[in-house]
Amino acid sequence: MEIITDLKEAKELRKMFRNDGQKISLVPTMGKLHYGHLNIVKNALKYGKVFVSIYVNPLQFGPSEDFNNYPRDIEGDIEKLRQLNVDCVYMPDETITKNNKTFITDDFFSNKLCGLYRPGHFQGVLTIVMKLLSIVQPDFAFFGLKDYQQYILIKKMAEDFFMDVKIMPVPIVREECGLAMSSRNLYFNVTEKEKACNLYKILNNTRLLFKKGKTLSENLKHFAIKELIDKNFTVEYVEIMDKELIDRKKTAETGDIILSAVKLAGVRLIDNIFLE
Repeated sequence: MEIITDLKEAKELRKMFRNDGQKISLVPTMGKLHYGHLNIVKNALKYGKVFVSIYVNPLQFGPSEDFNNYPRDIEGDIEKLRQLNVDCVYMPDETITKNNKTFITDDFFSNKLCGLYRPGHFQGVLTIVMKLLSIVQPDFAFFGLKDYQQYILIKKMAEDFFMDVKIMPVPIVREECGLAMSSRNLYFNVTEKEKACNLYKILNNTRLLFKKGKTLSENLKHFAIKELIDKNFTVEYVEIMDKELIDRKKTAETGDIILSAVKLAGVRLIDNIFLE
């Protein structure tokens, strides 16, 4: 397994794989890898040589967010990836964002949902992902669907710039209680973790109401928000949208998606669930 920090070395390795006729997959991460990340990597390994990037991207953190305290475990991450026989771990040095003056923006998809609560976040995400795609030039790039808005933004960016990469979605991996796996789950103590598990349960109960014939989005959202508040969550939003995140739905339909962001014990959680 190659461990690379230099941009030129990453490009040279990419060229070597290409010269050998290999397909290339990219899995961008911010490290502190858990089973959800590793599941994405396992999916990528089915498609060819795999670059896993580890970079805690300062461009996507707001001034009041947890960049300095974001969990990091480089040695542990490298060992986990070595066990999976990943081809390359790419850990860019600070030059990848230093003195950055050019940014990728998408006002339509960014100015809703999480974008309303994290100004500049998706600009930072799109900019660093574009850089990684430009360096590695993969055939496939893999993203977990826990951050569904991020997936849609990146997919649209690749389409708009006619990039020769297929953006591959990977379903959410959940803990036994249903909580979506996240590096931020480490911030919870045992009692808080038990409370956090209610997020998925409430979204699932909202989906069950839909299956019983309740289709007015306002009623479904009201139910979810009340349940979340009753379980001591601070609710940022609960929305029901079409799967491409174009419109908020007045009447929910099969295939639409419920998306939510909440806070519990100072930790921000996002999750989503499809109506079926």
